[in-house]
Amino acid sequence: MSAVARKLEPTTEAKSPKHSGARRIAIPTLFVAFPPIFFYTVLFRKSLNIPIYDDYDALLNFLNQWTQVNGISARVSFFLASQHGEMKLFFLHGVACLQLYLLGRIDFRILSAIGNVFVLFLAILLWKMFVPNCKNFATRLAYFVPVSWLLFQLQYWENLDFATPGLQHIVVLPFTFAAIYLLVRERGLWAFCGALIFLILAVSSDGNGLLLIPFGLVILAINRQYKRIAVWLVVSAGCIAAYAYHYNLNSSQTGPHRSIISAFHPLAPAYVLSFIGSAAGFPFKAGSFVLGALLCVFFFYLARRGYMRRNPLVSYCVLFILITAVGVAGIRSDFGVSQAVSPRYAIYSALLLIFAWFAIVEEFLQYKPASLFRNDIFLWAMLAAVLFSVDVNLGGWIQIDRREIAVTQAMTAYEHPSSGGSETGPSPPLLNGPSDPMTVGFNARVRPILEESIRLGIYRLPVL
Repeated sequence: MSAVARKLEPTTEAKSPKHSGARRIAIPTLFVAFPPIFFYTVLFRKSLNIPIYDDYDALLNFLNQWTQVNGISARVSFFLASQHGEMKLFFLHGVACLQLYLLGRIDFRILSAIGNVFVLFLAILLWKMFVPNCKNFATRLAYFVPVSWLLFQLQYWENLDFATPGLQHIVVLPFTFAAIYLLVRERGLWAFCGALIFLILAVSSDGNGLLLIPFGLVILAINRQYKRIAVWLVVSAGCIAAYAYHYNLNSSQTGPHRSIISAFHPLAPAYVLSFIGSAAGFPFKAGSFVLGALLCVFFFYLARRGYMRRNPLVSYCVLFILITAVGVAGIRSDFGVSQAVSPRYAIYSALLLIFAWFAIVEEFLQYKPASLFRNDIFLWAMLAAVLFSVDVNLGGWIQIDRREIAVTQAMTAYEHPSSGGSETGPSPPLLNGPSDPMTVGFNARVRPILEESIRLGIYRLPVL
Protein backbone atom coordinates (compact mmCIF):
# COMPACT_ATOMS: atom_id res chain seq x y z
CA MET A 1 0.00 0.00 0.00
CA SER A 2 1.40 3.41 -0.95
CA ALA A 3 2.09 6.14 1.56
CA VAL A 4 -0.63 8.27 0.04
CA ALA A 5 -3.14 5.46 0.41
CA ARG A 6 -2.12 4.88 4.03
CA LYS A 7 -2.68 8.56 4.80
CA LEU A 8 -6.11 8.57 3.20
CA GLU A 9 -7.36 5.36 4.80
CA PRO A 10 -7.95 6.66 8.37
CA THR A 11 -9.74 9.73 7.05
CA THR A 12 -12.14 7.55 5.03
CA GLU A 13 -12.85 5.36 8.03
CA ALA A 14 -13.46 8.39 10.23
CA LYS A 15 -15.94 9.90 7.82
CA SER A 16 -17.92 6.75 7.23
CA PRO A 17 -19.78 6.68 10.59
CA LYS A 18 -20.72 10.34 10.15
CA HIS A 19 -22.24 9.70 6.75
CA SER A 20 -24.03 6.65 8.10
CA GLY A 21 -25.41 8.64 11.03
CA ALA A 22 -26.60 11.40 8.70
CA ARG A 23 -28.45 8.86 6.58
CA ARG A 24 -30.04 7.31 9.66
CA ILE A 25 -31.45 10.71 10.64
CA ALA A 26 -32.33 11.91 7.13
CA ILE A 27 -34.68 9.05 6.25
CA PRO A 28 -36.95 9.27 9.34
CA THR A 29 -36.81 13.08 9.12
CA LEU A 30 -38.31 12.93 5.63
CA PHE A 31 -41.03 10.55 6.79
CA VAL A 32 -41.84 12.76 9.79
CA ALA A 33 -41.81 16.00 7.76
CA PHE A 34 -43.93 14.90 4.80
CA PRO A 35 -47.36 14.73 6.59
CA PRO A 36 -47.25 18.29 8.02
CA ILE A 37 -46.01 19.70 4.71
CA PHE A 38 -48.89 18.06 2.84
CA PHE A 39 -51.34 18.96 5.63
CA TYR A 40 -50.58 22.67 5.66
CA THR A 41 -50.25 22.92 1.89
CA VAL A 42 -53.82 21.67 1.42
CA LEU A 43 -55.19 23.91 4.17
CA PHE A 44 -53.39 27.00 2.87
CA ARG A 45 -54.73 26.46 -0.65
CA LYS A 46 -58.31 25.91 0.53
CA SER A 47 -58.57 28.71 3.09
CA LEU A 48 -61.42 31.20 2.57
CA ASN A 49 -62.28 34.57 4.09
CA ILE A 50 -65.92 33.52 4.38
CA PRO A 51 -67.82 32.62 7.58
CA ILE A 52 -69.04 29.03 7.85
CA TYR A 53 -72.08 27.91 9.91
CA ASP A 54 -71.09 28.52 13.58
CA ASP A 55 -68.94 31.51 12.60
CA TYR A 56 -72.09 33.62 12.19
CA ASP A 57 -73.28 33.18 15.76
CA ALA A 58 -70.04 32.55 17.63
CA LEU A 59 -68.00 35.27 15.87
CA LEU A 60 -69.92 37.78 13.78
CA ASN A 61 -72.91 38.10 16.11
CA PHE A 62 -70.61 38.38 19.11
CA LEU A 63 -68.52 41.12 17.48
CA ASN A 64 -71.60 42.98 16.27
CA GLN A 65 -72.77 43.31 19.87
CA TRP A 66 -69.27 43.79 21.30
CA THR A 67 -68.56 46.86 19.17
CA GLN A 68 -71.82 48.51 20.25
CA VAL A 69 -71.22 48.09 23.98
CA ASN A 70 -69.72 51.21 25.59
CA GLY A 71 -67.45 51.31 28.60
CA ILE A 72 -64.79 48.92 29.87
CA SER A 73 -66.90 47.38 32.65
CA ALA A 74 -69.83 46.85 30.28
CA ARG A 75 -67.57 45.20 27.72
CA VAL A 76 -65.99 42.94 30.34
CA SER A 77 -69.43 41.93 31.55
CA PHE A 78 -70.61 41.23 28.00
CA PHE A 79 -67.43 39.25 27.22
CA LEU A 80 -67.83 37.03 30.30
CA ALA A 81 -71.56 36.49 29.74
CA SER A 82 -71.32 35.58 26.02
CA GLN A 83 -72.20 31.96 25.38
CA HIS A 84 -72.40 29.68 22.35
CA GLY A 85 -74.65 26.71 23.09
CA GLU A 86 -73.40 25.09 26.27
CA MET A 87 -69.92 26.61 25.95
CA LYS A 88 -68.24 29.91 26.69
CA LEU A 89 -65.55 30.51 24.07
CA PHE A 90 -63.36 33.10 25.77
CA PHE A 91 -60.23 32.21 23.79
CA LEU A 92 -62.02 32.40 20.42
CA HIS A 93 -63.63 35.72 21.32
CA GLY A 94 -60.37 37.11 22.69
CA VAL A 95 -58.47 36.28 19.50
CA ALA A 96 -61.27 37.77 17.37
CA CYS A 97 -61.33 40.99 19.43
CA LEU A 98 -57.55 41.27 19.18
CA GLN A 99 -57.64 40.85 15.41
CA LEU A 100 -60.43 43.40 15.12
CA TYR A 101 -58.39 45.87 17.18
CA LEU A 102 -55.19 45.33 15.18
CA LEU A 103 -56.65 45.12 11.66
CA GLY A 104 -59.89 47.01 11.99
CA ARG A 105 -61.87 43.99 10.73
CA ILE A 106 -61.70 40.23 10.96
CA ASP A 107 -60.28 37.87 8.39
CA PHE A 108 -61.46 34.29 8.67
CA ARG A 109 -58.34 33.02 6.87
CA ILE A 110 -56.15 34.32 9.70
CA LEU A 111 -58.44 32.96 12.41
CA SER A 112 -58.53 29.56 10.70
CA ALA A 113 -54.75 29.56 10.28
CA ILE A 114 -54.30 30.19 14.02
CA GLY A 115 -56.44 27.14 14.78
CA ASN A 116 -54.58 25.08 12.18
CA VAL A 117 -51.15 25.94 13.57
CA PHE A 118 -52.09 24.60 16.99
CA VAL A 119 -51.85 21.10 15.47
CA LEU A 120 -48.13 21.83 15.02
CA PHE A 121 -47.88 22.98 18.64
CA LEU A 122 -49.56 19.73 19.65
CA ALA A 123 -47.01 17.76 17.62
CA ILE A 124 -44.12 19.55 19.36
CA LEU A 125 -45.64 18.75 22.73
CA LEU A 126 -46.13 15.09 21.76
CA TRP A 127 -42.46 14.93 20.72
CA LYS A 128 -41.41 16.21 24.15
CA MET A 129 -43.60 13.57 25.79
CA PHE A 130 -42.41 10.73 23.53
CA VAL A 131 -40.03 8.06 24.99
CA PRO A 132 -37.89 10.56 26.93
CA ASN A 133 -35.54 7.76 28.04
CA CYS A 134 -34.49 6.94 24.47
CA LYS A 135 -31.00 8.41 24.04
CA ASN A 136 -30.59 7.57 20.36
CA PHE A 137 -32.07 10.51 18.44
CA ALA A 138 -32.33 8.64 15.12
CA THR A 139 -34.17 5.73 16.74
CA ARG A 140 -36.50 8.05 18.62
CA LEU A 141 -37.23 9.97 15.42
CA ALA A 142 -37.96 6.74 13.55
CA TYR A 143 -40.39 5.62 16.25
CA PHE A 144 -42.10 9.02 15.95
CA VAL A 145 -42.94 8.52 12.26
CA PRO A 146 -46.36 6.88 12.91
CA VAL A 147 -47.23 9.76 15.25
CA SER A 148 -46.70 12.31 12.48
CA TRP A 149 -48.84 10.37 10.00
CA LEU A 150 -51.65 9.86 12.53
CA LEU A 151 -51.71 13.50 13.70
CA PHE A 152 -51.25 15.50 10.49
CA GLN A 153 -54.19 14.14 8.53
CA LEU A 154 -57.43 15.60 7.22
CA GLN A 155 -59.92 13.23 8.82
CA TYR A 156 -60.92 15.90 11.35
CA TRP A 157 -61.55 18.36 8.49
CA GLU A 158 -64.54 19.93 10.26
CA ASN A 159 -62.06 21.63 12.64
CA LEU A 160 -59.68 22.75 9.89
CA ASP A 161 -59.92 25.97 7.86
CA PHE A 162 -62.94 26.69 10.07
CA ALA A 163 -62.42 29.44 12.63
CA THR A 164 -64.89 28.54 15.40
CA PRO A 165 -64.22 24.80 15.91
CA GLY A 166 -60.52 25.24 15.14
CA LEU A 167 -60.12 27.77 17.94
CA GLN A 168 -62.23 25.58 20.22
CA HIS A 169 -61.79 21.84 19.70
CA ILE A 170 -58.15 21.94 18.55
CA VAL A 171 -56.58 24.53 20.84
CA VAL A 172 -57.95 23.01 24.06
CA LEU A 173 -55.82 19.90 23.52
CA PRO A 174 -52.30 21.44 23.52
CA PHE A 175 -53.31 23.77 26.35
CA THR A 176 -54.53 20.84 28.48
CA PHE A 177 -51.63 18.53 27.68
CA ALA A 178 -49.11 21.32 28.26
CA ALA A 179 -50.53 21.95 31.74
CA ILE A 180 -50.37 18.24 32.57
CA TYR A 181 -46.82 18.05 31.17
CA LEU A 182 -45.61 20.92 33.36
CA LEU A 183 -47.29 19.51 36.46
CA VAL A 184 -45.90 15.99 35.98
CA ARG A 185 -42.47 16.47 34.38
CA GLU A 186 -41.38 19.86 35.74
CA ARG A 187 -41.29 20.82 39.40
CA GLY A 188 -39.97 24.41 39.31
CA LEU A 189 -41.94 27.53 40.20
CA TRP A 190 -41.96 28.83 36.63
CA ALA A 191 -43.30 25.51 35.41
CA PHE A 192 -46.15 25.71 37.91
CA CYS A 193 -46.93 29.27 36.82
CA GLY A 194 -46.98 28.04 33.22
CA ALA A 195 -49.38 25.25 34.21
CA LEU A 196 -51.70 27.85 35.76
CA ILE A 197 -51.65 29.89 32.55
CA PHE A 198 -52.44 26.81 30.47
CA LEU A 199 -55.26 25.97 32.89
CA ILE A 200 -56.84 29.37 32.23
CA LEU A 201 -56.34 28.97 28.46
CA ALA A 202 -57.80 25.45 28.44
CA VAL A 203 -60.93 26.52 30.33
CA SER A 204 -61.18 29.54 28.02
CA SER A 205 -61.06 27.34 24.93
CA ASP A 206 -63.66 24.63 25.48
CA GLY A 207 -65.88 23.18 28.18
CA ASN A 208 -63.79 20.06 28.69
CA GLY A 209 -60.92 22.31 29.76
CA LEU A 210 -62.67 22.37 33.15
CA LEU A 211 -61.64 18.72 33.56
CA LEU A 212 -58.09 19.98 34.01
CA ILE A 213 -59.03 21.33 37.45
CA PRO A 214 -59.43 17.91 39.18
CA PHE A 215 -56.51 16.49 37.19
CA GLY A 216 -54.24 19.20 38.53
CA LEU A 217 -55.46 18.63 42.08
CA VAL A 218 -54.73 14.91 41.86
CA ILE A 219 -51.23 15.45 40.44
CA LEU A 220 -50.34 18.06 43.05
CA ALA A 221 -51.76 15.92 45.87
CA ILE A 222 -49.76 12.88 44.78
CA ASN A 223 -46.61 15.04 44.81
CA ARG A 224 -47.62 16.51 48.20
CA GLN A 225 -47.38 20.07 46.94
CA TYR A 226 -49.99 21.43 49.32
CA LYS A 227 -49.18 25.13 48.97
CA ARG A 228 -49.55 24.84 45.22
CA ILE A 229 -52.89 23.07 45.71
CA ALA A 230 -54.17 26.21 47.44
CA VAL A 231 -53.01 28.40 44.54
CA TRP A 232 -54.49 25.95 42.00
CA LEU A 233 -57.83 26.07 43.84
CA VAL A 234 -57.87 29.88 43.86
CA VAL A 235 -57.16 30.10 40.11
CA SER A 236 -59.66 27.31 39.43
CA ALA A 237 -62.32 29.15 41.44
CA GLY A 238 -61.72 32.20 39.26
CA CYS A 239 -62.14 30.10 36.10
CA ILE A 240 -65.36 28.55 37.40
CA ALA A 241 -66.70 31.95 38.46
CA ALA A 242 -66.02 33.38 34.99
CA TYR A 243 -67.77 30.41 33.39
CA ALA A 244 -70.73 30.66 35.76
CA TYR A 245 -71.17 34.42 35.27
CA HIS A 246 -74.66 34.93 33.75
CA TYR A 247 -74.54 31.36 32.46
CA ASN A 248 -77.65 30.49 30.46
CA LEU A 249 -78.87 27.01 31.40
CA ASN A 250 -81.51 27.04 28.66
CA SER A 251 -79.14 26.91 25.72
CA SER A 252 -78.72 23.22 24.98
CA GLN A 253 -77.83 22.47 21.36
CA THR A 254 -79.95 19.29 21.45
CA GLY A 255 -83.10 21.42 21.42
CA PRO A 256 -84.04 25.09 21.28
CA HIS A 257 -84.44 26.72 24.71
CA ARG A 258 -83.90 23.36 26.39
CA SER A 259 -82.28 23.19 29.79
CA ILE A 260 -78.68 21.93 29.71
CA ILE A 261 -79.33 19.96 32.91
CA SER A 262 -82.31 18.15 31.38
CA ALA A 263 -80.22 17.43 28.28
CA PHE A 264 -77.83 15.20 30.22
CA HIS A 265 -78.40 11.51 29.63
CA PRO A 266 -77.30 8.32 31.37
CA LEU A 267 -74.09 6.79 30.13
CA ALA A 268 -74.50 5.53 26.54
CA PRO A 269 -71.74 2.91 26.06
CA ALA A 270 -72.25 2.68 22.29
CA TYR A 271 -71.82 6.44 21.94
CA VAL A 272 -68.75 6.51 24.19
CA LEU A 273 -67.03 3.64 22.37
CA SER A 274 -67.87 5.12 18.96
CA PHE A 275 -66.41 8.47 20.06
CA ILE A 276 -63.22 6.78 21.30
CA GLY A 277 -62.83 4.82 18.06
CA SER A 278 -64.15 7.48 15.65
CA ALA A 279 -60.88 7.36 13.71
CA ALA A 280 -62.18 4.08 12.25
CA GLY A 281 -65.60 5.50 11.41
CA PHE A 282 -64.86 5.75 7.68
CA PRO A 283 -66.12 4.07 5.58
CA PHE A 284 -67.99 1.83 8.07
CA LYS A 285 -69.39 3.46 11.23
CA ALA A 286 -69.37 0.07 12.98
CA GLY A 287 -65.58 0.19 12.78
CA SER A 288 -65.56 3.05 15.29
CA PHE A 289 -67.34 0.90 17.87
CA VAL A 290 -64.88 -1.97 17.35
CA LEU A 291 -61.81 0.29 17.54
CA GLY A 292 -63.20 2.03 20.61
CA ALA A 293 -63.67 -1.30 22.37
CA LEU A 294 -60.15 -2.44 21.41
CA LEU A 295 -58.58 0.79 22.66
CA CYS A 296 -60.42 0.52 25.98
CA VAL A 297 -59.27 -3.09 26.41
CA PHE A 298 -55.67 -2.10 25.57
CA PHE A 299 -55.60 0.82 28.02
CA PHE A 300 -57.14 -1.38 30.73
CA TYR A 301 -54.38 -3.91 30.03
CA LEU A 302 -51.76 -1.17 30.38
CA ALA A 303 -53.27 -0.10 33.69
CA ARG A 304 -53.02 -3.69 34.93
CA ARG A 305 -49.35 -3.74 33.90
CA GLY A 306 -48.68 -0.67 36.03
CA TYR A 307 -48.11 1.65 33.07
CA MET A 308 -49.57 4.60 34.94
CA ARG A 309 -46.75 4.44 37.49
CA ARG A 310 -44.12 4.33 34.74
CA ASN A 311 -45.64 7.07 32.60
CA PRO A 312 -48.26 9.10 34.49
CA LEU A 313 -48.04 11.91 31.92
CA VAL A 314 -49.42 9.88 29.02
CA SER A 315 -51.85 8.11 31.35
CA TYR A 316 -53.38 11.41 32.48
CA CYS A 317 -53.71 12.56 28.86
CA VAL A 318 -55.47 9.32 27.92
CA LEU A 319 -57.77 9.61 30.93
CA PHE A 320 -58.62 13.19 29.95
CA ILE A 321 -59.79 12.03 26.51
CA LEU A 322 -61.75 9.09 27.92
CA ILE A 323 -63.61 11.33 30.38
CA THR A 324 -64.23 13.81 27.58
CA ALA A 325 -65.89 10.98 25.62
CA VAL A 326 -68.20 10.29 28.56
CA GLY A 327 -69.02 13.99 28.91
CA VAL A 328 -69.78 14.43 25.21
CA ALA A 329 -72.04 11.37 25.36
CA GLY A 330 -73.90 12.95 28.27
CA ILE A 331 -74.89 16.07 26.31
CA ARG A 332 -74.86 14.84 22.69
CA SER A 333 -76.17 11.27 22.65
CA ASP A 334 -79.61 12.65 21.78
CA PHE A 335 -78.25 13.08 18.25
CA GLY A 336 -77.59 9.35 17.93
CA VAL A 337 -74.44 7.24 17.71
CA SER A 338 -73.73 8.49 14.18
CA GLN A 339 -72.95 11.91 15.68
CA ALA A 340 -70.21 10.33 17.81
CA VAL A 341 -68.17 9.62 14.66
CA SER A 342 -68.37 13.23 13.51
CA PRO A 343 -65.09 14.42 11.94
CA ARG A 344 -65.12 17.15 14.58
CA TYR A 345 -64.24 14.55 17.23
CA ALA A 346 -61.85 12.40 15.16
CA ILE A 347 -58.78 14.19 16.51
CA TYR A 348 -59.52 12.74 19.96
CA SER A 349 -59.56 9.22 18.56
CA ALA A 350 -56.37 9.86 16.58
CA LEU A 351 -54.67 10.99 19.78
CA LEU A 352 -55.71 7.81 21.55
CA LEU A 353 -54.10 5.81 18.73
CA ILE A 354 -50.98 7.94 19.14
CA PHE A 355 -50.86 7.37 22.90
CA ALA A 356 -51.40 3.64 22.35
CA TRP A 357 -48.34 3.70 20.07
CA PHE A 358 -46.42 5.61 22.78
CA ALA A 359 -47.13 2.77 25.20
CA ILE A 360 -46.20 0.05 22.67
CA VAL A 361 -42.84 1.69 22.03
CA GLU A 362 -42.13 2.24 25.72
CA GLU A 363 -43.28 -1.15 26.94
CA PHE A 364 -42.23 -3.49 24.13
CA LEU A 365 -39.91 -1.89 21.56
CA GLN A 366 -37.45 0.72 22.75
CA TYR A 367 -35.10 -1.71 24.54
CA LYS A 368 -34.99 -4.30 21.76
CA PRO A 369 -31.47 -4.45 20.27
CA ALA A 370 -32.59 -5.57 16.79
CA SER A 371 -32.55 -3.18 13.84
CA LEU A 372 -35.80 -1.36 13.18
CA PHE A 373 -35.85 -2.81 9.67
CA ARG A 374 -36.11 -6.26 11.28
CA ASN A 375 -38.70 -5.16 13.86
CA ASP A 376 -42.04 -6.51 12.64
CA ILE A 377 -44.16 -4.48 15.07
CA PHE A 378 -42.52 -1.22 13.98
CA LEU A 379 -42.78 -2.03 10.27
CA TRP A 380 -46.45 -3.03 10.51
CA ALA A 381 -47.21 0.11 12.56
CA MET A 382 -45.47 2.23 9.92
CA LEU A 383 -47.44 0.59 7.14
CA ALA A 384 -50.76 0.89 8.98
CA ALA A 385 -50.18 4.57 9.84
CA VAL A 386 -49.25 5.47 6.26
CA LEU A 387 -52.17 3.56 4.70
CA PHE A 388 -54.59 5.01 7.24
CA SER A 389 -53.30 8.53 6.59
CA VAL A 390 -53.53 8.16 2.80
CA ASP A 391 -57.10 6.86 3.08
CA VAL A 392 -58.45 9.54 5.44
CA ASN A 393 -56.48 12.32 3.73
CA LEU A 394 -58.18 11.48 0.46
CA GLY A 395 -61.61 11.55 2.11
CA GLY A 396 -60.84 14.72 4.07
CA TRP A 397 -59.44 16.48 1.01
CA ILE A 398 -62.64 15.70 -0.91
CA GLN A 399 -64.79 17.02 1.95
CA ILE A 400 -62.76 20.22 2.29
CA ASP A 401 -62.98 20.74 -1.47
CA ARG A 402 -66.75 20.24 -1.41
CA ARG A 403 -67.10 22.65 1.50
CA GLU A 404 -65.01 25.25 -0.32
CA ILE A 405 -67.24 24.99 -3.40
CA ALA A 406 -70.49 25.07 -1.37
CA VAL A 407 -69.42 28.03 0.77
CA THR A 408 -68.19 30.00 -2.26
CA GLN A 409 -71.36 29.30 -4.23
CA ALA A 410 -73.61 30.32 -1.33
CA MET A 411 -71.74 33.59 -0.75
CA THR A 412 -71.69 34.28 -4.50
CA ALA A 413 -75.46 33.78 -4.60
CA TYR A 414 -75.79 36.22 -1.70
CA GLU A 415 -73.55 38.83 -3.29
CA HIS A 416 -75.12 38.49 -6.77
CA PRO A 417 -78.75 37.46 -6.24
CA SER A 418 -80.75 36.59 -9.32
CA SER A 419 -84.37 37.62 -9.67
CA GLY A 420 -86.41 35.75 -7.10
CA GLY A 421 -83.28 34.26 -5.49
CA SER A 422 -82.93 36.65 -2.57
CA GLU A 423 -83.35 33.82 -0.06
CA THR A 424 -80.26 31.98 -1.33
CA GLY A 425 -77.09 32.29 0.76
CA PRO A 426 -75.00 33.35 2.50
CA SER A 427 -74.65 29.91 4.11
CA PRO A 428 -74.41 26.66 2.15
CA PRO A 429 -77.11 23.97 2.62
CA LEU A 430 -77.25 22.31 6.00
CA LEU A 431 -78.76 18.88 5.30
CA ASN A 432 -81.07 18.36 2.34
CA GLY A 433 -80.27 21.12 -0.12
CA PRO A 434 -80.96 24.87 -0.35
CA SER A 435 -84.74 24.44 -0.19
CA ASP A 436 -84.61 22.42 3.04
CA PRO A 437 -86.53 24.26 5.82
CA MET A 438 -83.50 24.12 8.12
CA THR A 439 -81.29 25.79 5.49
CA VAL A 440 -83.91 28.43 4.68
CA GLY A 441 -84.42 29.16 8.37
CA PHE A 442 -80.70 29.31 9.09
CA ASN A 443 -80.07 31.70 6.19
CA ALA A 444 -82.96 33.90 7.26
CA ARG A 445 -81.44 34.14 10.74
CA VAL A 446 -77.79 34.72 9.81
CA ARG A 447 -78.37 37.10 6.89
CA PRO A 448 -79.11 40.08 9.23
CA ILE A 449 -76.04 39.15 11.29
CA LEU A 450 -73.84 39.30 8.19
CA GLU A 451 -75.39 42.57 7.00
CA GLU A 452 -74.91 44.15 10.41
CA SER A 453 -71.24 43.13 10.50
CA ILE A 454 -70.74 44.65 7.04
CA ARG A 455 -72.46 47.88 8.09
CA LEU A 456 -70.29 48.15 11.20
CA GLY A 457 -67.11 47.50 9.20
CA ILE A 458 -66.34 44.32 11.14
CA TYR A 459 -66.26 42.11 8.04
CA ARG A 460 -65.68 42.86 4.36
CA LEU A 461 -67.20 40.59 1.74
CA PRO A 462 -64.69 38.90 -0.57
CA VAL A 463 -64.78 39.71 -4.28
CA LEU A 464 -66.47 36.70 -5.90
